[in-house]
Formats: sequence, C-alpha cells, structure tokens
Amino acid sequence: MNEGYRTLYGKLVRAYYNQEFEKTFEKMLKEDFTDTHEAREILGALCGVEIGECEDDYMFVQTLIDAMTKQRVREKIVQKVSVCPKDCENKEGKSKCQSVCPFDAIVRKGKDKWIDENLCISCGRCVSACDAGNYMETLQFLPIASLLQEKKKVFAIVAPAISGQFGENVNLDQLREAFIKLGFTDMMEVAVAADILSLKEALEFNHHIKQEGDFMITSCCCPMWVAALRKVYNQVISNVSPSVSPMIAMARILKVLDPEVKVVFVGPCIAKKAEAKEKDLIGDVDAVLTFEELQVIFDTFNIQPQDLDGIPSIDYASKGGRLYARTGGVSEAVWDIVDQLFPEKRHLFSATQVDGMKDCKALLEELTEGKISASFIEGMGCKGGCVGGPKAIIKAEEGKRAVEKTAYDSAIKIPVHSEVLLGLLEKVGMKDLKDLTEEQSLFERTFE
Repeated sequence: MNEGYRTLYGKLVRAYYNQEFEKTFEKMLKEDFTDTHEAREILGALCGVEIGECEDDYMFVQTLIDAMTKQRVREKIVQKVSVCPKDCENKEGKSKCQSVCPFDAIVRKGKDKWIDENLCISCGRCVSACDAGNYMETLQFLPIASLLQEKKKVFAIVAPAISGQFGENVNLDQLREAFIKLGFTDMMEVAVAADILSLKEALEFNHHIKQEGDFMITSCCCPMWVAALRKVYNQVISNVSPSVSPMIAMARILKVLDPEVKVVFVGPCIAKKAEAKEKDLIGDVDAVLTFEELQVIFDTFNIQPQDLDGIPSIDYASKGGRLYARTGGVSEAVWDIVDQLFPEKRHLFSATQVDGMKDCKALLEELTEGKISASFIEGMGCKGGCVGGPKAIIKAEEGKRAVEKTAYDSAIKIPVHSEVLLGLLEKVGMKDLKDLTEEQSLFERTFE
C-alpha cells in the first residue's frame, strides 16, 4: 500500500469508528482527487465492498455505507484503479506490472493496460510492483468493523507467518490481546488446522504411495500453486491432495463449533482474498486482512503489541503446523508423521520443494514430462514461502527466522501427540484419524 493510500485508509477507519464516516468520505471525494471515476475506484477498493453505478457522490456514499453495514465484501480482489501516467517498460517491452505477473494477465488495451480476469489469479504482484499505485487490492476491514463495534462473535485466525511481523520480540499472546482490543472475540492460530492437514496428507501418502514412481502433490495452503495446477497443469491434478487450505479448515472448525461466528483470516497474502471467494469455499471465511493492512489498523488505534502484557493460551499448535509458513515446512511436517505412523513407508518418502511462480511452473513442466522422481511435491508461489508474501511487513529471511524460532520452541512437536488437537477433531465429529480422508469430509474439496 503506497503512503497516500495508507493515509486515506487510516482516515476512513478512524472516521468510521468516530461516527464521522460520511462527512470524511465526502471531504475526500472533493479534496483528495481531481478525477471522480478514479476517486470512486480507489475509495471503493479501500472500503472493500460491492457497489453499483451511482449518478452522484451523495448516492455513492450512501450505497457504500449500506454495503459496509451489510458486509457485502467486494468480489473483485485486484483492480486497476487509474490510468498509467507514464511508460515503465523494460528492454523486452514489458512494464513492471507485466514483468511480475506469473500468468501474463496484464494486457495492453489502447494506451493503457488492463487485467484479463480470465488469467488473473489475484496474487497481487502487480499491486506491489506499481510505484504509481495504479493497481490496488480490495481491503476488507471496514465491512466487518460494524460487527466488531457491536461485539459480535468475530474470530481472527492468523497465518503461521505472523511470527516476527509486528516486532522481533512480539509473541502470540501479545498479538492475541491486540486483536481483542480491536474488538475481536479471540485470536486462533491457523497452525492447528495445518496440523490436521498434515495428519490427513500423511494418511493419503500411506494410501497412494505404494512403490517407487508414485507421487502426490501438496501445498494446498498456497492459492497461487493451486491456481497454476487448476488452470495450466490440470493433467496432474489427480495427484493433488484433495485438501482445503489451513485457512479454510480453521474457519470450518470454528463454524461447526458455533455457526453464529464470523471468521477473519490474517496473513501476508492477497490471493487468500480470492480463495475465500471461490464457489466451493464461499461462506467459510468472511473477510481476509493482510499484515500490512492490520499494521495500518493498529497504528490508527495506537495499538502497540510490544507494549501489551499479552493474554496467555495453551500451546495447542505443533512445530510442523507453524513451519507451514516457509518453504519446505509442509514436507517436514508430513514427514514427521509418516516417520511415526508408517515406518514401512520411510524409504518411499522423497520430498522436493520449490518457491516462486517461475520455479513452480518449471517444476510442474518437468512433472508433466515425467522427469521428477520425488514422491512428495510441494510448491509455494512466493519466494521463501508465505514469509515472502507480497504483504509481509518484514523481509522473508527475517520472517523465516522468526517462524522457525516459534516452531522449534513449540511444546508439541508432532500433532499425533496433541490431546488438544485430537479433542478438537472429536468435537467436529471425527473420532478416528481415518475420518480425515473420507470423501465430503470437513477438510476435503474437489480440484477436478
């Protein structure tokens, strides 16, 4: 988020909480923009809701407020909000945004460039690459702000990559208190759902890998990797683990336990906002915030996690689930379980991992040509894994170190030893680990 958008967003959030939203918004329309269409595009993306065509500014503001009150979160995640003011093309004739797009979804149309919605996977690389702020992602805090103000049941579920993002020494207990100060009912680690999926994929490995040459594809946690498989490399889709992502799994668990709750995912990834809108997943996650977006909100309300005492909780996530945040973490987590539960399959477990969409596509090309000998294949769309996401606050290497410290300090090393996790599974109707691989289970989806 460039500095201009960050300032506008902070003002909008503060105004909404101070019951001054309409006045502030109308002032922005008049004073902060010269182009009415551009103003509506940018402010609509900052407010994060669906609105139709409006003839005048008054109706635009009223429609927008109504959409926020009713939580009509915008379907489009990445959008072009203004005309490119200058060329930024390289020697190959590609602009910055075109150079970083993994599926060539940014096309020239006349003198400007546009997003081909059929090719876009909402990864947000163009948002980060464009210095002028011509691309924006939909921000989704304001549509849930009224729920927080009314003290409704709203849970924040945080990605494992959150370690270290808000301060080197900020721990999960302090972050939990920070979320509760914002009005959330509580904060939960998505890592515990990652633990469940590690168990599920270890069971699938045992079932599907019978001999040398068999393989399975994992990393359902990365929507960019999944999009590449579904859109381009679907000839190997039958080898993909039919798992929902940890984000979806955690949301479904909470909604089984209490159907009234709303669930907000927080992570470093823009593409997660698009994942939450997929047809077979819609309704599981109610909104997605990025770390960058959350930092603006903390700053707006002067919440400093490092200064909080923290609200302790039991240590319910394992080392493996927390390692999902970095490249190779899924492989390590699943191997630990295979090693424990299926020692006769140890000799068949051979993992390979790639990160960054360029390397992901290269590996998938080799896979379709039968050149990969590994039995467990993991891909992450961002360099370094989720810690290298476009909306991470700190550098990928710093994030990796913080994640590994949190993970390796975990009281629970392998999820099969977690009484909390096994109890949680029983609460959602799974009394046997084999239930994890049943078709139509809580943690399954169809990629075909």
